[in-house]
Amino acid sequence: MKKPVLALLVKAKSNRLAIVGAALAASMCVTGIARADSLTGAFYSEYLGPYTTLGLGSAPSSMPSVPATETFTLTSGPSVNLFSFNLYGPGVAGDVDLSDFLTAGGDTTTSLGSAGADNINNSIFVFTGNTSLAAGTTYEFVHDDGMILYLTNSSGTFTAINSSGATAADISTFTVPTSGNYSFELIYAEVNGGPAVLTSDNFDSSIAPEPSSLLLLGTGLLGLAFVLFRKNQPAGLVLHR
Repeated sequence: MKKPVLALLVKAKSNRLAIVGAALAASMCVTGIARADSLTGAFYSEYLGPYTTLGLGSAPSSMPSVPATETFTLTSGPSVNLFSFNLYGPGVAGDVDLSDFLTAGGDTTTSLGSAGADNINNSIFVFTGNTSLAAGTTYEFVHDDGMILYLTNSSGTFTAINSSGATAADISTFTVPTSGNYSFELIYAEVNGGPAVLTSDNFDSSIAPEPSSLLLLGTGLLGLAFVLFRKNQPAGLVLHR
C-alpha cells in the first residue's frame, strides 16, 4: 500500500529540517569555542611593598607575599582586547576606582564586592593567564607607571618587559624567540594618581575552549545530518568525493 503523498511530503520536510537543525546546532558548538579570552587577577590595595616608587624597576620575580585585597576573573568579548584598561583620573591621589579601571575597555569581571570602589592609587595588580605568541612579531604594551611581564614556556621563564615606567603613558615592546604557547605573569604598579593606563592591542589570552562535551555533541549532530542526508538521496544517486 502506497503512503499518501502528503505524508511523504511531511516526512521529507521533517528530514530536511532535521538536517538543517543538526548542522546549525553543530555549527553553534564549533563557533562557541571561537573566542573566550580570560585571565585571573589579584589586586593589592595601597601596597607597593618591595616595589620601587615608580614601580617594578627592581621588583622581585614573584607575586607579593601579602594576601590579595581582591581576586577576580576578567573576560573579554569578540571585539574587545583583553588588556584595555585606560582610565583618566583627576591627577595625583585621583579617585580611579578598581571596578571602573578593570571595565574601562569593555571587559567584564566577576563581582568585586566592596573592593570595587577602592582607589587603585599606590597599589599592585598581578594578572596571570596563557597566551599564544609568534616569533618575529613585536608585541607592545602602553602603560603609565611600571610593569613587569614574565613569560614561561617549555624552555623556562624569562622577563619580557621590566619597565619602571613614567607618570604618563609609555610604550614597552618585546618579541619571543620561538612561536608557541606561553603562560604569563604581568605585574603592574599604579602610583602617583591618575591616569591609569595598561593596554595592548595585540597581546591576548589564549582561546579558552568550551567543555569537550560540546565538541562531542557537535560531532554527533554532524554525523546525524550526514546519515539523514544519505538516507534521503534518490536511488542510484552516488556521492562523489
